[in-house]
Amino acid sequence: MTGQDKTIIVGGGHNGLVAAFYLARAGLRPLVLERRSFVGGACVTEEFAPGFRASTGAYVLSMLRAPVWRDLRLAARGIRVSPAGPSLNLLPDGRSLLLSDDPAEAREAISSHSRRDAAELERFETGLGAMAQVLLPTMDLPAPDPAMHRVRDWTGVMRLLRSGVPRRTLIADTLRLLASSVHDYLSERFESDIVKTALGWHAINDSLAGPSSAGTGYVLLHDHASGDPAGGIRQWGFVDGGMGRVTSAMADAATEAGATLRTNARVAAIRTRGEQVAGVTLDTGEEIDAATVVSNADPRHTFLSLCRDAVLPEEFVRTIRAYRCDGTSMKINLALSSLPRVSGDRSREIQPYHQGILEVGPPLDILDAQQAQARQGIPAQGSHIELCFPTVHDPLLAPDGHHIATIDVNSQPYHVASAGWDQIKEQIADRVISELDGLMPGLSAAVVGRQVLSPLDLERLLGLTGGHALHGEMTLDQLFVFRPALHYSDYRTPVGGLYLCGAGTHPGGGVTGANGRNCAAAVMADRRREAWRQRMPR
Repeated sequence: MTGQDKTIIVGGGHNGLVAAFYLARAGLRPLVLERRSFVGGACVTEEFAPGFRASTGAYVLSMLRAPVWRDLRLAARGIRVSPAGPSLNLLPDGRSLLLSDDPAEAREAISSHSRRDAAELERFETGLGAMAQVLLPTMDLPAPDPAMHRVRDWTGVMRLLRSGVPRRTLIADTLRLLASSVHDYLSERFESDIVKTALGWHAINDSLAGPSSAGTGYVLLHDHASGDPAGGIRQWGFVDGGMGRVTSAMADAATEAGATLRTNARVAAIRTRGEQVAGVTLDTGEEIDAATVVSNADPRHTFLSLCRDAVLPEEFVRTIRAYRCDGTSMKINLALSSLPRVSGDRSREIQPYHQGILEVGPPLDILDAQQAQARQGIPAQGSHIELCFPTVHDPLLAPDGHHIATIDVNSQPYHVASAGWDQIKEQIADRVISELDGLMPGLSAAVVGRQVLSPLDLERLLGLTGGHALHGEMTLDQLFVFRPALHYSDYRTPVGGLYLCGAGTHPGGGVTGANGRNCAAAVMADRRREAWRQRMPR
């Protein structure tokens, strides 16, 4: 294959592998270049202590699109998802709420805090489900350029219209939610702090915005977009073998279709010739020519580092420099000699909260203050913590009788104002474990090993600029037609033949596979258009 025909994919994360599969199935035989010794990107399972394995980046699966499940035959390749149990929400004042996916159980639990809130829950969930259906069709299509300069923009709008036009009041409700803060939206409907916190804390996940910031209401739709009748967006849960099993199966599907995967191949630069892509250069100095390059890296790394020698429009560069992708999450994996229990639980059995997620932290208004601290470069104390025990679902992730705990600590800024992360991360991890010890007595005594990953470590290990797992904040000004930049929301870039397929494109973060699939469709559409142009008489 000559450089004029070759297609290169930079990065073997899940979207890169999905794109590789669809391009290979179409006959392009792409070459995937992965900097690490194995593929997976932020969707991997790694040993962090002898005999203990954890999902280093994403640790639950929930939003993978139906066509990706079907076309890559992931179920047939052995991917099994154990549905997660209820989430146990714990506030510092001792209040708790065990929130189940079962509507009747959820209403009963909420009624102990507020009968009014319990009565409101069904209407709230039904409304979110209806609004999610407004957005679901957009996930599998590129976001059209609102300037409508090209035929493909009109084609995209027509495809969206054919997917079904919801009633105008539903569109208006959806737009209002998108522009609202999650705090205001929930406060209009619920009165209990713990109910509002349980439903809305996700607004600060990997974001510097507080829950009172306008535009954070979108997170409610993103988290509740789970009503695909085809079953593509499945009930969230834990993958047997960890999240790395998903990308391993995707890699198998891509290679069987004709893609080539090359590991230990770090791309140092994307080369251009004029306004056209020319290939890549590896950190070894090796040059590989290609007419098409698909970057699975985030937008800032792609354009400000890999394409640093490219001629790019000034306005586009300004937009990418302003693109917000500073992560605010610290990850801790614990190797445990026993399964910890919440204070007061004297049973020896696995409890429902062990099967789901423990949410530990203050109410939404306090989260606003902690996020303000993070924006000043101060790692917040007593911040919101998400905790789960994947070994409850898959005991093979740890030695017999042992467990792992995966902890996500929020309001921990990438840019710290005092000492660097390498100097303070272990101290902060000690503090977090001590805080959890007060709620789960004996937790610290059960720790036999640990892995502490600051936002800076996540950048180094997983290649995430700013340590941002979603390749950029998921607020309205960085979604849909604005992701990653206005006029470039269709996976194409100012450089001809260069495309983006990562989470920094529409529809954003999460293990959906939509970005990679949609990008591959854009590449193939351009190939067909060019082939047709070549056949036209001159």
